Amino acid sequence: MANNVNLVVVSIGLPEVGIKLADHLDLDKGDEWVFCDPENALYDALELNGGITKFMTADTAFTFRDRIFGMNNRKDGMSGLFDVLSKWKNAVYIPPKTTQAFQQGGTFIFRGGNTLYAHYDGGSGAHADIDTVVEQVLAAMNK
Repeated sequence: MANNVNLVVVSIGLPEVGIKLADHLDLDKGDEWVFCDPENALYDALELNGGITKFMTADTAFTFRDRIFGMNNRKDGMSGLFDVLSKWKNAVYIPPKTTQAFQQGGTFIFRGGNTLYAHYDGGSGAHADIDTVVEQVLAAMNK
C-alpha cells in the first residue's frame, strides 16, 4: 500500500477570496489544496480557539519572544515574519463573519477517521513546530 500524503489548507473566507489570495501569494496549484470555510464549519467541528481573548495571549507573547531572540527553533528571528507580512501589503481580506476576525488555527494529521497529530494554536503566531509536524507525517507514512 502506498503511503501518500495530501496537504490541505483550510482557511476562513469565501472561495473567490481564496482564489485571489492563492494568486497573490503565487501558490502553485493553490486551487487544488487550499479550501475555504466561510461558515466556520471545520473550525467549529475541530473546536479551534477563537475570540478576542485568544488573540493576545501568553502564547502570542512567547511566540514573538522566541522570534526576536531565536529561541525554540525560531532561528530566523523576525525576518521570516517580515517576509510573510510583506506579502500581505496588498492583500487585506475581511472574514465573512465578524466573529472570525480573532479565530485561531491549528495543524492536524489525519489517517482515515483517526487523528494522528493535533496542535491547536494558542494565540496569534503560536503555530505548530514544522519540524515536529514533518516528523509526525514521516512516522505516519512508515506505519
